Amino acid sequence: MKSKGRILITGGLGFLGSWTVEEAVRRGYRVLVVDALTYAANPENLNSLKVRFVTPSRRNVWTMVTFGRNGLAEHVPVHLPPYINPVDNDFLDEVLEGFFHSDDEVLVVLASVEDYPLMKVLLKYVEGVIHLAAETHVDRSIEDAWDFVRAEILGFYSTVDAFRRVRGREGRFLLVSTDEVLGEIMEGSADEDFPLRPRNPYAAAKSSQEHFAQSYINTYGTPIIIARPTNAYGPRQHEEKFVPKIIKNALLDEAIPVYGDGTQRRVWIYASDVASALMDVYERGEISEIYHIGSEDEVENLELVRTILKMMGKPESLINFVEDRPGHDRRYSLRWDKIRELGWRPSVSLREGLRRTIEYYAKRYAKGYSVRR
Repeated sequence: MKSKGRILITGGLGFLGSWTVEEAVRRGYRVLVVDALTYAANPENLNSLKVRFVTPSRRNVWTMVTFGRNGLAEHVPVHLPPYINPVDNDFLDEVLEGFFHSDDEVLVVLASVEDYPLMKVLLKYVEGVIHLAAETHVDRSIEDAWDFVRAEILGFYSTVDAFRRVRGREGRFLLVSTDEVLGEIMEGSADEDFPLRPRNPYAAAKSSQEHFAQSYINTYGTPIIIARPTNAYGPRQHEEKFVPKIIKNALLDEAIPVYGDGTQRRVWIYASDVASALMDVYERGEISEIYHIGSEDEVENLELVRTILKMMGKPESLINFVEDRPGHDRRYSLRWDKIRELGWRPSVSLREGLRRTIEYYAKRYAKGYSVRR
Protein backbone atom coordinates (compact mmCIF):
# COMPACT_ATOMS: atom_id res chain seq x y z
CA MET A 1 0.00 0.00 0.00
CA LYS A 2 1.31 3.44 -0.93
CA SER A 3 2.20 5.55 2.10
CA LYS A 4 -0.43 8.16 2.96
CA GLY A 5 2.20 10.35 4.59
CA ARG A 6 4.64 10.62 7.46
CA ILE A 7 3.39 11.33 10.94
CA LEU A 8 4.98 11.72 14.37
CA ILE A 9 2.97 10.40 17.32
CA THR A 10 4.35 11.36 20.72
CA GLY A 11 3.64 8.97 23.60
CA GLY A 12 2.97 6.19 21.10
CA LEU A 13 3.86 3.39 23.54
CA GLY A 14 1.15 4.42 25.98
CA PHE A 15 -2.49 3.39 26.09
CA LEU A 16 -4.20 5.79 23.69
CA GLY A 17 -0.92 6.39 21.89
CA SER A 18 -0.58 2.76 20.85
CA TRP A 19 -4.20 2.57 19.65
CA THR A 20 -3.61 5.73 17.60
CA VAL A 21 -0.40 4.34 16.11
CA GLU A 22 -2.30 1.21 15.04
CA GLU A 23 -5.06 3.31 13.47
CA ALA A 24 -2.55 5.51 11.64
CA VAL A 25 -0.77 2.44 10.22
CA ARG A 26 -4.12 0.94 9.21
CA ARG A 27 -4.84 4.12 7.24
CA GLY A 28 -1.53 3.88 5.40
CA TYR A 29 0.77 6.25 7.31
CA ARG A 30 4.44 5.67 8.07
CA VAL A 31 4.66 6.40 11.79
CA LEU A 32 7.54 7.81 13.78
CA VAL A 33 7.02 7.49 17.54
CA VAL A 34 8.89 9.30 20.30
CA ASP A 35 8.29 7.93 23.79
CA ALA A 36 10.20 8.30 27.05
CA LEU A 37 9.18 4.80 28.19
CA THR A 38 7.82 5.92 31.53
CA TYR A 39 5.86 3.62 33.85
CA ALA A 40 2.64 3.81 31.81
CA ALA A 41 4.30 2.93 28.48
CA ASN A 42 4.96 -0.56 27.18
CA PRO A 43 6.83 -1.60 23.98
CA GLU A 44 4.56 -4.67 23.81
CA ASN A 45 1.62 -2.35 23.06
CA LEU A 46 2.78 -2.31 19.42
CA ASN A 47 3.31 -6.06 19.07
CA SER A 48 0.80 -6.26 16.22
CA LEU A 49 2.96 -4.03 13.99
CA LYS A 50 6.36 -4.16 12.28
CA VAL A 51 8.36 -1.95 14.63
CA ARG A 52 11.99 -0.98 15.02
CA PHE A 53 13.17 0.48 18.34
CA VAL A 54 16.17 2.79 18.62
CA THR A 55 17.57 5.10 21.27
CA PRO A 56 20.25 7.78 20.86
CA SER A 57 23.31 6.65 22.79
CA ARG A 58 24.94 9.84 23.98
CA ARG A 59 22.26 11.82 25.76
CA ASN A 60 21.50 11.81 29.47
CA VAL A 61 17.80 12.25 28.72
CA TRP A 62 17.65 8.61 27.63
CA THR A 63 17.76 7.66 31.27
CA MET A 64 14.70 7.85 33.43
CA VAL A 65 14.68 11.20 35.21
CA THR A 66 13.22 11.72 38.67
CA PHE A 67 13.01 14.99 40.52
CA GLY A 68 13.42 15.14 44.26
CA ARG A 69 11.66 17.74 46.35
CA ASN A 70 14.85 19.83 46.27
CA GLY A 71 14.25 20.22 42.55
CA LEU A 72 17.46 18.48 41.48
CA ALA A 73 17.35 15.91 38.73
CA GLU A 74 18.53 12.39 39.39
CA HIS A 75 19.25 10.17 36.38
CA VAL A 76 18.44 6.51 36.86
CA PRO A 77 19.93 4.26 34.14
CA VAL A 78 17.43 2.18 32.22
CA HIS A 79 18.37 -1.39 31.25
CA LEU A 80 16.92 -1.59 27.76
CA PRO A 81 15.69 -4.83 26.19
CA PRO A 82 18.07 -6.31 23.62
CA TYR A 83 15.82 -5.48 20.66
CA ILE A 84 16.30 -1.74 21.29
CA ASN A 85 19.32 -0.50 19.36
CA PRO A 86 21.45 2.43 20.56
CA VAL A 87 22.15 4.88 17.74
CA ASP A 88 25.08 7.27 17.69
CA ASN A 89 23.75 10.81 17.34
CA ASP A 90 25.89 11.37 14.25
CA PHE A 91 23.94 8.62 12.49
CA LEU A 92 20.42 9.53 13.65
CA ASP A 93 19.54 11.22 10.35
CA GLU A 94 20.74 8.14 8.50
CA VAL A 95 18.53 5.91 10.65
CA LEU A 96 15.49 8.14 10.14
CA GLU A 97 15.96 8.34 6.39
CA GLY A 98 16.49 4.60 6.22
CA PHE A 99 13.27 3.89 8.09
CA PHE A 100 11.14 5.66 5.49
CA HIS A 101 12.68 3.46 2.81
CA SER A 102 12.31 0.22 4.78
CA ASP A 103 9.51 -2.31 5.22
CA ASP A 104 8.98 -1.32 8.86
CA GLU A 105 5.65 0.32 9.70
CA VAL A 106 6.79 2.14 12.85
CA LEU A 107 10.09 3.53 14.11
CA VAL A 108 10.12 4.13 17.86
CA VAL A 109 12.72 6.57 19.17
CA LEU A 110 13.01 6.10 22.92
CA ALA A 111 13.44 9.67 24.04
CA SER A 112 11.76 12.52 25.82
CA VAL A 113 9.80 15.16 23.95
CA GLU A 114 11.49 17.60 26.31
CA ASP A 115 14.68 17.20 24.29
CA TYR A 116 14.23 20.24 22.07
CA PRO A 117 17.22 19.66 19.73
CA LEU A 118 16.08 16.08 19.11
CA MET A 119 12.51 17.15 18.34
CA LYS A 120 13.82 19.54 15.69
CA VAL A 121 15.69 16.65 14.07
CA LEU A 122 12.67 14.32 14.10
CA LEU A 123 10.30 16.94 12.72
CA LYS A 124 12.35 17.26 9.53
CA TYR A 125 11.07 13.82 8.53
CA VAL A 126 7.29 14.14 9.03
CA GLU A 127 4.42 16.26 7.76
CA GLY A 128 2.38 16.26 10.94
CA VAL A 129 2.19 15.51 14.66
CA ILE A 130 -0.33 13.95 17.01
CA HIS A 131 0.77 14.98 20.50
CA LEU A 132 -0.28 12.43 23.13
CA ALA A 133 2.80 12.39 25.39
CA ALA A 134 1.58 13.30 28.86
CA GLU A 135 1.06 12.28 32.45
CA THR A 136 -2.64 11.48 32.80
CA HIS A 137 -3.55 10.09 36.23
CA VAL A 138 -5.39 12.70 38.30
CA ASP A 139 -4.55 11.04 41.63
CA ARG A 140 -0.83 11.31 40.88
CA SER A 141 -1.21 15.00 40.00
CA ILE A 142 -2.88 15.64 43.36
CA GLU A 143 -0.08 13.85 45.21
CA ASP A 144 2.70 15.69 43.35
CA ALA A 145 2.14 17.82 40.24
CA TRP A 146 5.77 18.30 39.21
CA ASP A 147 5.79 15.50 36.61
CA PHE A 148 2.65 16.98 35.08
CA VAL A 149 4.23 20.42 34.80
CA ARG A 150 7.29 18.83 33.20
CA ALA A 151 5.51 16.47 30.79
CA GLU A 152 2.44 18.53 29.87
CA ILE A 153 3.89 22.04 29.82
CA LEU A 154 7.63 21.69 29.11
CA GLY A 155 7.12 18.67 26.86
CA PHE A 156 4.39 20.32 24.85
CA TYR A 157 6.34 23.56 24.51
CA SER A 158 9.40 21.67 23.26
CA THR A 159 7.31 19.80 20.68
CA VAL A 160 5.17 22.65 19.38
CA ASP A 161 7.99 25.17 19.20
CA ALA A 162 10.21 22.68 17.38
CA PHE A 163 7.31 22.13 14.97
CA ARG A 164 6.95 25.89 14.45
CA ARG A 165 10.63 26.35 13.68
CA VAL A 166 10.94 23.31 11.42
CA ARG A 167 7.53 23.11 9.69
CA GLY A 168 6.37 26.72 9.94
CA ARG A 169 2.78 26.96 8.76
CA GLU A 170 2.90 23.68 6.85
CA GLY A 171 1.43 20.35 7.91
CA ARG A 172 -0.82 19.66 10.88
CA PHE A 173 -0.33 19.52 14.63
CA LEU A 174 -3.06 17.79 16.65
CA LEU A 175 -2.96 18.43 20.40
CA VAL A 176 -4.88 15.78 22.35
CA SER A 177 -6.36 17.49 25.41
CA THR A 178 -9.14 16.29 27.74
CA ASP A 179 -12.70 17.09 28.79
CA GLU A 180 -11.35 17.83 32.27
CA VAL A 181 -10.05 21.27 31.23
CA LEU A 182 -13.68 22.46 31.32
CA GLY A 183 -14.22 21.46 34.94
CA GLU A 184 -17.55 20.30 36.35
CA ILE A 185 -20.53 20.39 34.01
CA MET A 186 -23.41 19.74 36.39
CA GLU A 187 -26.20 20.35 33.87
CA GLY A 188 -26.34 20.02 30.12
CA SER A 189 -23.22 19.66 27.98
CA ALA A 190 -20.36 22.01 27.12
CA ASP A 191 -19.56 22.95 23.54
CA GLU A 192 -16.09 23.80 22.22
CA ASP A 193 -16.44 27.49 23.15
CA PHE A 194 -17.04 26.78 26.85
CA PRO A 195 -14.40 28.51 29.05
CA LEU A 196 -11.55 26.52 30.57
CA ARG A 197 -12.14 25.96 34.29
CA PRO A 198 -9.69 23.25 35.45
CA ARG A 199 -10.20 22.04 39.00
CA ASN A 200 -7.23 19.71 39.58
CA PRO A 201 -3.49 19.93 38.75
CA TYR A 202 -3.74 17.50 35.83
CA ALA A 203 -6.52 19.52 34.21
CA ALA A 204 -4.60 22.75 34.88
CA ALA A 205 -1.53 21.37 33.10
CA LYS A 206 -3.65 20.31 30.11
CA SER A 207 -5.29 23.75 30.08
CA SER A 208 -1.82 25.29 29.92
CA GLN A 209 -1.20 23.28 26.75
CA GLU A 210 -4.36 24.67 25.21
CA HIS A 211 -3.43 28.25 26.09
CA PHE A 212 0.01 27.79 24.53
CA ALA A 213 -1.59 26.25 21.47
CA GLN A 214 -3.98 29.16 21.02
CA SER A 215 -1.12 31.63 21.41
CA TYR A 216 0.89 29.83 18.70
CA ILE A 217 -2.10 29.83 16.36
CA ASN A 218 -2.58 33.57 16.88
CA THR A 219 1.07 34.65 16.96
CA TYR A 220 2.74 32.38 14.43
CA GLY A 221 -0.08 30.83 12.43
CA THR A 222 0.99 27.37 13.60
CA PRO A 223 -1.49 24.86 12.09
CA ILE A 224 -2.79 23.43 15.37
CA ILE A 225 -6.04 21.54 15.99
CA ILE A 226 -7.22 20.57 19.49
CA ALA A 227 -9.17 17.42 20.36
CA ARG A 228 -10.81 16.80 23.74
CA PRO A 229 -11.82 13.17 24.34
CA THR A 230 -13.92 12.07 27.28
CA ASN A 231 -12.94 9.03 29.39
CA ALA A 232 -11.28 6.32 27.31
CA TYR A 233 -11.04 2.66 28.33
CA GLY A 234 -9.98 -0.63 26.80
CA PRO A 235 -7.16 -3.18 26.61
CA ARG A 236 -3.62 -2.04 27.43
CA GLN A 237 -4.71 0.73 29.80
CA HIS A 238 -2.52 1.09 32.89
CA GLU A 239 -3.98 -0.67 35.89
CA GLU A 240 -4.09 2.44 38.07
CA LYS A 241 -7.01 3.67 35.95
CA PHE A 242 -10.61 3.10 37.04
CA VAL A 243 -11.87 0.41 34.62
CA PRO A 244 -8.72 -1.79 34.72
CA LYS A 245 -8.62 -1.50 38.50
CA ILE A 246 -12.23 -2.66 38.81
CA ILE A 247 -11.59 -5.64 36.55
CA LYS A 248 -8.26 -6.65 38.05
CA ASN A 249 -9.51 -6.46 41.64
CA ALA A 250 -12.65 -8.39 40.75
CA LEU A 251 -10.61 -11.12 39.05
CA LEU A 252 -8.46 -11.40 42.18
CA ASP A 253 -11.48 -11.13 44.53
CA GLU A 254 -10.00 -8.00 46.10
CA ALA A 255 -11.84 -4.90 47.33
CA ILE A 256 -12.69 -2.34 44.66
CA PRO A 257 -12.21 1.24 45.93
CA VAL A 258 -14.97 3.69 45.01
CA TYR A 259 -14.48 7.36 45.86
CA GLY A 260 -17.12 9.03 48.00
CA ASP A 261 -20.67 7.85 47.27
CA GLY A 262 -19.81 6.78 43.69
CA THR A 263 -22.32 9.15 42.06
CA GLN A 264 -19.71 10.97 39.95
CA ARG A 265 -20.76 10.78 36.31
CA ARG A 266 -18.45 10.17 33.35
CA VAL A 267 -18.84 9.59 29.60
CA TRP A 268 -16.97 6.52 28.32
CA ILE A 269 -15.49 5.74 24.89
CA TYR A 270 -13.70 2.59 23.79
CA ALA A 271 -10.06 3.16 22.84
CA SER A 272 -10.37 2.21 19.16
CA ASP A 273 -13.17 4.76 18.74
CA VAL A 274 -11.00 7.48 20.28
CA ALA A 275 -8.15 6.54 17.95
CA SER A 276 -10.37 6.69 14.87
CA ALA A 277 -11.74 10.06 16.02
CA LEU A 278 -8.25 11.46 16.48
CA MET A 279 -7.23 10.34 13.00
CA ASP A 280 -10.41 11.82 11.50
CA VAL A 281 -9.69 15.15 13.20
CA TYR A 282 -6.05 15.01 12.11
CA GLU A 283 -7.02 14.33 8.49
CA ARG A 284 -10.15 16.43 8.06
CA GLY A 285 -10.47 18.82 10.97
CA GLU A 286 -10.15 22.54 10.34
CA ILE A 287 -6.96 24.23 11.47
CA SER A 288 -7.31 26.27 14.70
CA GLU A 289 -10.56 24.50 15.63
CA ILE A 290 -11.40 22.42 18.72
CA TYR A 291 -13.23 19.10 18.44
CA HIS A 292 -14.96 17.24 21.27
CA ILE A 293 -14.90 13.44 21.15
CA GLY A 294 -17.88 12.11 23.05
CA SER A 295 -20.49 9.37 23.20
CA GLU A 296 -23.94 8.67 24.64
CA ASP A 297 -22.52 6.36 27.34
CA GLU A 298 -22.78 8.56 30.45
CA VAL A 299 -22.69 6.45 33.61
CA GLU A 300 -22.29 6.96 37.34
CA ASN A 301 -19.07 5.44 38.70
CA LEU A 302 -20.96 3.16 41.05
CA GLU A 303 -23.26 1.99 38.25
CA LEU A 304 -20.21 1.21 36.11
CA VAL A 305 -18.69 -0.90 38.89
CA ARG A 306 -21.93 -2.81 39.36
CA THR A 307 -22.24 -3.41 35.61
CA ILE A 308 -18.73 -4.84 35.41
CA LEU A 309 -19.24 -7.03 38.48
CA LYS A 310 -22.47 -8.39 37.02
CA MET A 311 -20.77 -9.14 33.70
CA MET A 312 -18.00 -10.94 35.58
CA GLY A 313 -20.30 -12.86 37.91
CA LYS A 314 -18.72 -11.22 40.95
CA PRO A 315 -20.50 -10.03 44.12
CA GLU A 316 -21.17 -6.38 44.92
CA SER A 317 -19.69 -7.05 48.35
CA LEU A 318 -16.30 -6.32 46.72
CA ILE A 319 -17.26 -2.63 46.52
CA ASN A 320 -15.38 -0.59 49.13
CA PHE A 321 -16.36 3.07 49.54
CA VAL A 322 -13.33 5.21 50.39
CA GLU A 323 -12.77 8.86 51.24
CA ASP A 324 -13.33 11.04 48.20
CA ARG A 325 -10.29 12.62 46.60
CA PRO A 326 -9.81 16.40 46.95
CA GLY A 327 -11.69 18.52 44.43
CA HIS A 328 -13.29 15.52 42.74
CA ASP A 329 -15.40 16.75 39.81
CA ARG A 330 -18.93 15.38 39.93
CA ARG A 331 -19.70 15.33 36.22
CA TYR A 332 -18.21 15.97 32.79
CA SER A 333 -20.29 16.22 29.64
CA LEU A 334 -19.38 17.40 26.13
CA ARG A 335 -21.37 18.37 23.09
CA TRP A 336 -19.78 16.71 20.07
CA ASP A 337 -21.78 17.98 17.11
CA LYS A 338 -18.67 19.25 15.27
CA ILE A 339 -16.98 15.87 15.02
CA ARG A 340 -20.26 14.35 13.83
CA GLU A 341 -20.00 16.74 10.88
CA LEU A 342 -16.71 15.01 9.98
CA GLY A 343 -18.67 11.74 9.75
CA TRP A 344 -17.37 10.20 12.98
CA ARG A 345 -19.51 8.15 15.36
CA PRO A 346 -18.44 5.72 18.11
CA SER A 347 -18.87 2.15 16.87
CA VAL A 348 -18.31 0.09 20.04
CA SER A 349 -21.07 0.04 22.66
CA LEU A 350 -20.16 0.31 26.32
CA ARG A 351 -21.17 -3.28 27.03
CA GLU A 352 -19.19 -4.66 24.08
CA GLY A 353 -16.18 -2.54 24.98
CA LEU A 354 -16.32 -3.73 28.57
CA ARG A 355 -16.55 -7.34 27.40
CA ARG A 356 -13.42 -6.96 25.28
CA THR A 357 -11.60 -5.21 28.11
CA ILE A 358 -12.56 -7.83 30.71
CA GLU A 359 -11.36 -10.61 28.40
CA TYR A 360 -8.04 -8.83 27.89
CA TYR A 361 -7.29 -8.52 31.61
CA ALA A 362 -8.67 -11.99 32.32
CA LYS A 363 -5.91 -13.45 30.12
CA ARG A 364 -3.40 -11.76 32.39
CA TYR A 365 -4.89 -12.55 35.79
CA ALA A 366 -7.30 -15.46 35.45
CA LYS A 367 -6.61 -17.81 32.58
CA GLY A 368 -9.62 -19.87 31.62
CA TYR A 369 -12.02 -17.17 32.86
CA SER A 370 -14.93 -16.36 30.52
CA VAL A 371 -17.02 -13.19 30.71
CA ARG A 372 -20.80 -13.31 30.80
CA ARG A 373 -22.48 -11.95 27.68
